[in-house]
Amino acid sequence: MRRVLPAALVLALLAGAAVLAQAALPTMETALVASPATAKFAPAKTPHSEGVMQAPIAADPPPGGSVGYAKYVPGAGVPEHWHSAAEYSTIIAGKVRLKLAGKMYDLGPGDYWVAPPKTPHQLTCVGPGECLTFGRRAGPVDYNFVQ
Repeated sequence: MRRVLPAALVLALLAGAAVLAQAALPTMETALVASPATAKFAPAKTPHSEGVMQAPIAADPPPGGSVGYAKYVPGAGVPEHWHSAAEYSTIIAGKVRLKLAGKMYDLGPGDYWVAPPKTPHQLTCVGPGECLTFGRRAGPVDYNFVQ
């Protein structure tokens, strides 16, 4: 029980931070134009995501969805996890290895994938250069790590 409480607390704090960050973004119904060249990337706040940068674009009020870019240095990714809502992503640049529902995929620019709610997935940039993705979340930005 002692190990569960700190992990639950960390995830709750991350969810709270995500909600506050989303409040400052335009809604997903706002007219806007976005580009990775002008996006404001910052280190991902997701645990175990060293080498991953995120640039939120727009979000809907809690518990709504969000859209944004993510950049990965070669070898970077997020451990296997799932979300309460569906995740949709397109690879813009680089080569990635995706584990989705237990199956491995090698993806490149233009490839698109969907992780339905509660479907385990893991994305890793395999290089040789940086990877860039555009993603949409259909609901809250929560991370439930597979052990």
